[in-house]
Amino acid sequence: MRRAIVTAAAVFLVLGTGVGFTHGRTITVDDDGPAHFNNIQAAIDDANDGDTVVVADGRYTGPGNRDIDFHGKAITVKSENGPENCIIDCNATEHYLNRHRGFRFHSGEGADSVVAGFTIRNGRAPMELELYPPWGSYYVGGGIYCRSSSPTVSNCIIRDNGGGGGGGLASEYPGSSPMIINCTFSGNNEYSVLCSNYRGSFPKIAGCTFTGNERGIYSLSGKISLSNCILWGNGPDEIVLMNEESSAAASYCDIRGGWPGTGNIDADPCFADPENGDYHLKSQGGRWEPNEGRWTIDDVTSLCIDAGDPMTPIGQEPFPNGGRINMGAYGGTGEASKSYFGEPVCETIVAGDVNGDCKVNFEDFRLMSLHWLEVR
Repeated sequence: MRRAIVTAAAVFLVLGTGVGFTHGRTITVDDDGPAHFNNIQAAIDDANDGDTVVVADGRYTGPGNRDIDFHGKAITVKSENGPENCIIDCNATEHYLNRHRGFRFHSGEGADSVVAGFTIRNGRAPMELELYPPWGSYYVGGGIYCRSSSPTVSNCIIRDNGGGGGGGLASEYPGSSPMIINCTFSGNNEYSVLCSNYRGSFPKIAGCTFTGNERGIYSLSGKISLSNCILWGNGPDEIVLMNEESSAAASYCDIRGGWPGTGNIDADPCFADPENGDYHLKSQGGRWEPNEGRWTIDDVTSLCIDAGDPMTPIGQEPFPNGGRINMGAYGGTGEASKSYFGEPVCETIVAGDVNGDCKVNFEDFRLMSLHWLEVR
């Protein structure tokens, strides 16, 4: 017994002091300032599993900043201050010698290979010679391409990209199950997301906005899951299933024309300024105005507010938030549009008022119970 106590104490001492544990490095990138590297690919090449690459504000283009390859590494590559401030401009054209994409995952990357906080634009998918052997070459994934890989893509703006099938993102081949979270797809040529190839591609898309793309989401013998998303104004159809082996399971989504599934709605999302790329949701309770850096009040309130999955944590949504996450790319973030209860917004935070309606009642108890002891 004494030996067990001593051993346990030793383990506690090791764990408590952090001995034996290593933390990944932080590698910096800045194309016009002091940093470890001046291009993203060089930083990735230097990184090891567990490292984080932080990219400073700016517009990144040219070799080293397009056709970016993780080489199978479990690392995080993120912007310093969000997608509006950090742009990967592939600067590609339709000419076959100048076709480039943002990221290419093809080495079995998993969920711990993370891309976060970039705008990826002006990509054109280069030729993938090994795709569809019976049919020859094909162009897919102008923004991001996943082949037998399952990275995590979060808080990105993927716009104005092109490809022969999926202009925004393509998920191909067995073993591709990318997680796409809080991203906006707009202005992409062909389909915003392409999921294909013989029963083995399973993208999971949560809290994303798809709008203004030439076409919506396309599944060819793949299975897509969608939750808390908005699909509105994407060509003739928001979702296209190619054959009986294709599927798209959606829940708590706003899909133009409707789609079967729990919590789905078919309603104008009331984007703030879609013509200028602002897809925040209008609210009489308060909407974030990114150009002015302040909250503003609208004369209508989007039905996508407080309409997401009630079991999804509200994350960083500002008060009042209704105790329920919003649909779309800003749901669960600090820029989520505020709840409106049919009367002026409560200016005082009342203890126990979980949803922010200026009342403490059974609804607050219900919301608290719903997420009791929830692991964040």
